Amino acid sequence: MFYFAVAAIVVILDQASKRLIWDAFQNTGGTELIGSYLRISLSKNPGAVMGILSGSRTILIIVTIISIGAIVFFAYRMRYAPMLKRLCLGLILGGAFGNLIDRVASGEVIDFIDMGFGQYRWPTYNVADIAVTIGAVILIAGFMKNDSIDYPDPSKKEAA
Repeated sequence: MFYFAVAAIVVILDQASKRLIWDAFQNTGGTELIGSYLRISLSKNPGAVMGILSGSRTILIIVTIISIGAIVFFAYRMRYAPMLKRLCLGLILGGAFGNLIDRVASGEVIDFIDMGFGQYRWPTYNVADIAVTIGAVILIAGFMKNDSIDYPDPSKKEAA
């Protein structure tokens, strides 16, 4: 299915970028790319967004696995949805799975993209976080238009 191909690409990009950044910056911690606006700042996050639930590895793993199950369920229900919505589910699935790999392997997620203005910084994030955010924002915007999650099989259209 299309969702799983998108998810696999996200996982590969996420894990490869984390490995490359870790290998390149584990001793220095990072570097500026565009002044202080965009930096590589290597960090490990034992929690969720902004360190929420730090030290709750098992809970975060369970919640992520349940979330992945829900995404797969919705992917099945939306298998005939427009391509953009299926792309969004693939992005969310891949991002969730990418961070789950880190959390299971080491109990922490590697984050490295650091954006902001001077002392005002956005929480450091990674490719998986980008995929989840983009997928969720576009998907939610679509549902705000009163869209359904049920899409009929186009090959089984009733004769008019």
